[in-house]
Amino acid sequence: MKFSQVAVFATIVTTTVGFDPSSITRRQPSMALGTFDLKRRQKFNKILKEVRVNPTKEVVEKTLLNDDTSDLIKKCNWKLRKAMIRKVNKMAREFGGEVEDGFGIPLTQEDWEAKKRQEKVSYLAVKKAKLEATAEAEKQRKEKKSAKKAKKAANMASIEGKIKKSKLKEESTETATKPVVIESTNNDVEEVSKSVEAREVTVLMIKELREETGAGMMDCKRALVENNGDDEAARDYLRMKGLAKADKKASRVASEGKIVVAKKENKSVMVEVNCETDFVARDTLFTSFANSVATAALEVESEEISSLTSAEIDGSTIEDSRQALVAKIGENIQVRRFVCREGAGNNIGSYVHMDRIGVMVEIEGGSEDLAESIAMHVAAMNPLYAVPEDVPGDVVEKEREILKAQALESGKPPEIVDKMIEGRIRKYLEEICLVSQTYVRTNDRTVGKLLEENGAKMVGFTRIAVGEGIKKKEDNFAEEVAQMTSGN
Repeated sequence: MKFSQVAVFATIVTTTVGFDPSSITRRQPSMALGTFDLKRRQKFNKILKEVRVNPTKEVVEKTLLNDDTSDLIKKCNWKLRKAMIRKVNKMAREFGGEVEDGFGIPLTQEDWEAKKRQEKVSYLAVKKAKLEATAEAEKQRKEKKSAKKAKKAANMASIEGKIKKSKLKEESTETATKPVVIESTNNDVEEVSKSVEAREVTVLMIKELREETGAGMMDCKRALVENNGDDEAARDYLRMKGLAKADKKASRVASEGKIVVAKKENKSVMVEVNCETDFVARDTLFTSFANSVATAALEVESEEISSLTSAEIDGSTIEDSRQALVAKIGENIQVRRFVCREGAGNNIGSYVHMDRIGVMVEIEGGSEDLAESIAMHVAAMNPLYAVPEDVPGDVVEKEREILKAQALESGKPPEIVDKMIEGRIRKYLEEICLVSQTYVRTNDRTVGKLLEENGAKMVGFTRIAVGEGIKKKEDNFAEEVAQMTSGN
């Protein structure tokens, strides 16, 4: 016999000797199952111990023959379950308790499916009832809404009827009023027109005047009453009152507002319009006025603010529109300043951040998108100058003196001090000049390098912020409280 055949034979013999047929059918319980059954057995024994402390029928029925114990037994394996049910039946017989059918016995597959079907039917019935109740409530809500709407329409129709009746009464009164002929002692005849009575002020007249002027309802009524129902005189009255209000509010600090940019062909303008609160700065009337001012600024040749306020928008000057807006909103509103850039052949990009910071950048070559991207950088970094050549000589000399005093304190030789000063001056210029700053959107190159890569050259920029340079009123709450207490 060869060696390979001997090895195969030995393997077969070893496998046959070590084979245990019972291991095929032997069921190995899992560790988790055994652990859970142990805990359930401990819990069941604890229940039996509680019953044995006070072994009465009431205690057995309340503690042992309840649903919790039944559910506990159902979860055990069949051997443990059988033993537990036997103990329950024994203790129930001993103390006269009654064990329900199926106590501790889990449901079969058919019973479980039937139970689930019944639960589903009950759930669907409850859901249907809820949907019907919701639909009924929605129907009642719609009926109430329709009734309320119909009532409102009836009220409006009644008001319109009264207004029409009042208007007809006015017309009939005007036709009934005729000129009175008075004869003088010289037998000369002259006609004198006298109004029998002043015109009655109606709701319709107030509504029309309010739509024309935008003034408040009570202001329109007061104007009509003061001028005996004359529309023209009432408009003039409201205008004069608006001027008085505007003059009265002009002394109040207006440090909020917004910046608006407008562009037409090669010209771009940036306007700052101020108000007192940021709430008014977001108002639609204020926004519309600011946009109109920016549009009018495109047609103004001079950069004087007086030239802009005298420009016309919608048939009236900007100053008149401002005064009317002051009377309507109730805050001091000012057109503070505007700047423009107009370069033939150059690209001008603008950017406004949160309506509070406005920037215009003008470059030679490149594109408008490039100029707008650099405008975003200017809004974020706020450089003082565009290129080093724009820095005034007195600024550089002042910085040089400060750096020289600092360097001399180090005690180094004069030639080293001069080199230190020149290096620090270069660094100072890089910090305050736009072209030498690191481009904030990429942080991998300077603005000058970005311009060079796109074949562009910096011409200049303008940056303004809402309220800069305006001294705001600062309220001291502690001082106000102290004054109030001392006054008492």
